[in-house]
Amino acid sequence: MRDNQKNKNQGLPFPSASTELLGHEKAEGELVEAYNSGRMPHAWLFFGPTGIGKETLAFRLAKFILSQEGNKLHQPLSCSLFKSLTINPKCQAALQVSSESHPDLKILRCKSNEQGRTNSIIRINDIRSFKSSLHLKSSSGGWRVIIIDEAEKMNTNAANAILKLIEEPPEKTLVIIITNSLNAILPTIKSRCRKLMLRPLNDNFVASLITKVYPYLSDKDMNIILRLVEGSPGKALTFLEAGGAVIYRDIINILSKIPKISGEEVHALAENWCKRKLNNSNQDIFHIVTYMLLRWIERAILAANQSPDIQEIIPGDLEAGRIYVSCIGLESAFYRRDAIYRLIQLENALMLDRKQLIIEAFYILALGEKIEYSIFSPSARDFIKF
Repeated sequence: MRDNQKNKNQGLPFPSASTELLGHEKAEGELVEAYNSGRMPHAWLFFGPTGIGKETLAFRLAKFILSQEGNKLHQPLSCSLFKSLTINPKCQAALQVSSESHPDLKILRCKSNEQGRTNSIIRINDIRSFKSSLHLKSSSGGWRVIIIDEAEKMNTNAANAILKLIEEPPEKTLVIIITNSLNAILPTIKSRCRKLMLRPLNDNFVASLITKVYPYLSDKDMNIILRLVEGSPGKALTFLEAGGAVIYRDIINILSKIPKISGEEVHALAENWCKRKLNNSNQDIFHIVTYMLLRWIERAILAANQSPDIQEIIPGDLEAGRIYVSCIGLESAFYRRDAIYRLIQLENALMLDRKQLIIEAFYILALGEKIEYSIFSPSARDFIKF
């Protein structure tokens, strides 16, 4: 449960407490149309990139369904149809959903462990904790809503449990599954859900949200963030809180020197990054740094292939990428990108030392397959001697 009345996520309400959703009128309209038809599907699958508003839309739908009006779901239609999911934000259902305390709302997401790091897997026990209660009557006698966030993180047993839930849904239960990666969802789950795609927002929408929180952000930093996040306001606000423009400049400063990288500089930056915490998160900046490393090498590959749509994020980053790929070759560039991706997956699964993994990532970019490496080595210091 989050105390959304007091805590703010990077200056904006948490998704459950948000009273508006900009840029996704078409997606909301599809939900309203399904509701007005009297044939609302019992299971929805919201998919699209990270941080674009999928969770916010899920909570808007939950508030609507759990409100007095929404609980008429599947009953004979009144003479007037709904035009949006907007309800009175002061009604009891809206307030309870905003604080994630509504008795008929179940939320499944990755939990934090005792060390404060968020687990990267949703397990079967997380589902069992609420599944048994679904066979009881709802507190109001109306509908219940289940929201599963980042469903791509469910392990096999958890995914199979959710599959069974949507195959044999309890009476008056609406399931909303949210994922950042549609391909990671079981085909059998996808086939049993009504799919709803949310697209990245245009830069004007993202910039307007950024300006609400960072009104004095320079045009230069605004452009850096907009090009990095590709239409994701959630990602933009996280990057800005972490000092994303500075982080990207530091990364390019190092990568432009390949293969003559300073090991001391890499270690100092990795240590500094991993000490810092986001104000509203127990996580460090590991995923931001590794995301930027992956984006850089992917853009370097596109630049080497003379892609007409690729633009500089900061002066010189594309040229550094072209030189890098021309020196190591396309095959090696793809290999190094995949190796960094595997590091991220291993960190997600095993919760390894993040400073070590950042150093390893730079090491992979600099030396690639030329020298064998292991993320389980006690230190990468012996290898970083460029």
